[in-house]
Amino acid sequence: MCKRFVIQVNINVLLLVIIIFLSGCSSEIEGMVYIPAGKFIIGSDEVDPNALGNEFGVRQGNFFEDERPVRKLHLDGFYIDKFEVTNIDYKLFCGKTGYPSPPTWENGLYIAGQETHPVENTTWFDANEYCKWAGKRLPTEEEWEKAARGPNGNKYPWGQEFDLKKSNFNKGDTVPVGSMPDDKSYYGVYDMGGNVMEWTSSWYEPYPGSTKQLNDYGEQYRILRGGAGTTVGHYVLSKIFSRSSFRHYYLPGGRGNDSGLRCARDK
Repeated sequence: MCKRFVIQVNINVLLLVIIIFLSGCSSEIEGMVYIPAGKFIIGSDEVDPNALGNEFGVRQGNFFEDERPVRKLHLDGFYIDKFEVTNIDYKLFCGKTGYPSPPTWENGLYIAGQETHPVENTTWFDANEYCKWAGKRLPTEEEWEKAARGPNGNKYPWGQEFDLKKSNFNKGDTVPVGSMPDDKSYYGVYDMGGNVMEWTSSWYEPYPGSTKQLNDYGEQYRILRGGAGTTVGHYVLSKIFSRSSFRHYYLPGGRGNDSGLRCARDK
């Protein structure tokens, strides 16, 4: 009987250790989505036969050339915010740290009723400081693209076909985060196709194996990802910019009414 008692106690201890271990390995963090380790498709082999890039005056010339070559890339697991950082999130950051609010806010206040809209008019430095304050970091552009495309290499966060109703592409303003339920990636990350563009930690550099030479490459511009709701009336631009492989870039100190952010975190 004593032996059975000892064995039973040992089994209970072992079960308790297993439960504690598994709870410590939980992949859930409130407000974030876990993107598992593995390979994904990055870049595209699309072409711009009608030179739309030149027509719209993009600095890199024809569209899509800086997305080549398409390839598979392995990333370790990481977390990314489920939603873009909102005005009320950013106001809390400014209030807690004394960091200056976006210049478009009047007396340090965003527009009434837009608490849950994504914050706009942030520079790369603003976005980086917010993520550090939150105990996180900016995602790399590779992480952002994987979170948007999923394991099947979706062209858009929701799938392969463009649909103007899926996301906030051209309303001329932002909408509350998560309010466009179809603008959701395979992993459950919202608003990656529209609403605001999002800063990443990456410099605008050529992809490995690229033969395209651009004067803008190098450690001078930072990458932003995702479409924006400010391209009013430009169906063609909405269709191009909302693709998960599209690479926006801007000076780190620049800001606009389409520059927002979401944060990432290591596993």
